Amino acid sequence: MPKLEILPLEHRDKTKLRRQLYGMLLFPVVVIGIFWLFLSFMFNSGFADDSVGVYMMIAFSVLFFSVIAYIITSTAIDLKLGLKSRVSGKITDKRMHWATTGDRPAYGHKTRIRNRRSYYVYIDDEEFSVDYSYYSKARVGTEVQLDRAPKSGLTLDLQVLGQVEDARVTQKLDEEEKFLEKHIPHTRYTPKDYEALHRVWKMEIKKRLVRSSPFITIGVLLIISGFWSFVVLLFPIWAVPLFQFYRLYVAYQNYNRNKERYHKRGVPSIVEDKFALTSNRYTNSNRIQLTSGPLLVSSTLYDKLFIGDKVFVYKTQYGNQPLSVVLPNGEEVHLV
Repeated sequence: MPKLEILPLEHRDKTKLRRQLYGMLLFPVVVIGIFWLFLSFMFNSGFADDSVGVYMMIAFSVLFFSVIAYIITSTAIDLKLGLKSRVSGKITDKRMHWATTGDRPAYGHKTRIRNRRSYYVYIDDEEFSVDYSYYSKARVGTEVQLDRAPKSGLTLDLQVLGQVEDARVTQKLDEEEKFLEKHIPHTRYTPKDYEALHRVWKMEIKKRLVRSSPFITIGVLLIISGFWSFVVLLFPIWAVPLFQFYRLYVAYQNYNRNKERYHKRGVPSIVEDKFALTSNRYTNSNRIQLTSGPLLVSSTLYDKLFIGDKVFVYKTQYGNQPLSVVLPNGEEVHLV
């Protein structure tokens, strides 16, 4: 459990809460005004005089204001109490949630898609919602202090506790630099590597077919229906399948050359950060940030890797496709 303290609000904390409060007070007035003007212009044929339309607008305004009123009230309570909660501990994990919402398409209107990202950090395994600016600087394994408003839950500040530069820290940095400069001789493929190469090729086929199938379907239906003029007019729809098949051809060439080369190359890397990616529409995934770049890993490998671990990432000679990761204990885990 993280350490919890109750402290008085500082001047900068009060300033941030006041800005939040003023913004919440102004925002609904502007939104309702714009929405009312929009509807008045759209339905100029008596919308403002229609009692049903007026009641609808009143109902919408009451519902909208009730949600905003809760945020305003909670922020005002935090200002009145003059207290904040400080959570201290170690970042044990991070999570980014990608929420996708869309309106159902109506006649004559396109579907509107909205994407919203939410960011969370786990301090000693307890989850807290934070802004992206705080999320990006809080790395897993670091000690932090998180200041929050108790009632509204607004993040006031997040401080990463600095480390003292001493001989041990300098020695650690030197060791990491030497490790990253290490040259790893090319290693022969194992039977598991060949299986991984085949799985990568099958995944590439599936990905390219999925991306090109909607456009191919539209083109085939136009040809079958006899709309040749539309086939010519909508010729850009064939550009996507052609590009996908070109990428598939390149992947096939790399697949064959990698099998004939018999060797994979190792890249020394250090784990810098990691986080989970969740979504309401897509498959959840786990990502590791290495010095050599980001890497998509399984849940099992995600739990085995820790910040600061020195690992070897084996990639293909052609295509630069990661195949496996060698852990500090010598265990090799394949990524596909």
